[in-house]
Amino acid sequence: MRLKIFFINTAFILMILIGLTFPGSANSIENVFGFGLGLPYGGIGVNYELSFNDYAVPIVSIGYMPDNVGWNGGIRLYYPGRESKFRGRITGLYGTNTLLEKKSSHSSQYNTENGFSGGVGFNWRFGQSWAFDHDLFFVNSDVPAGYKNEGNTVKISMGFSYRW
Repeated sequence: MRLKIFFINTAFILMILIGLTFPGSANSIENVFGFGLGLPYGGIGVNYELSFNDYAVPIVSIGYMPDNVGWNGGIRLYYPGRESKFRGRITGLYGTNTLLEKKSSHSSQYNTENGFSGGVGFNWRFGQSWAFDHDLFFVNSDVPAGYKNEGNTVKISMGFSYRW
């Protein structure tokens, strides 16, 4: 398990360093507001990207999970540049990535786990400002005794985004 955490942390740090060194060719700052299900939305929620260049953007998000509010922050690397209709992307996040459930005879108690997650996906622009987003995330989480992980370590997310 420690080796898995080491590789996820190393990949996350490398993504940040690569993102900071990309020169990019963007002439202006672009704002992207997204909404959807899964990571990075923190469950059902919204995210925001601030694009300084064509390839690397910081991302923050917040969303609703049962009995809690989920959040994430990280970086996304896109290829090709922002003017392409279809772009692949790699995402590194830290934040709420796992929903845990503890069942008793009368009710269920939910808890969330924070940690690192990494994903691959795409962004498909179907209009001047609108796009469809889809990602597959690999989540690093340790489940405490007495809790059950709702789902598995691979998470799917879908959403829509608007850029200006």
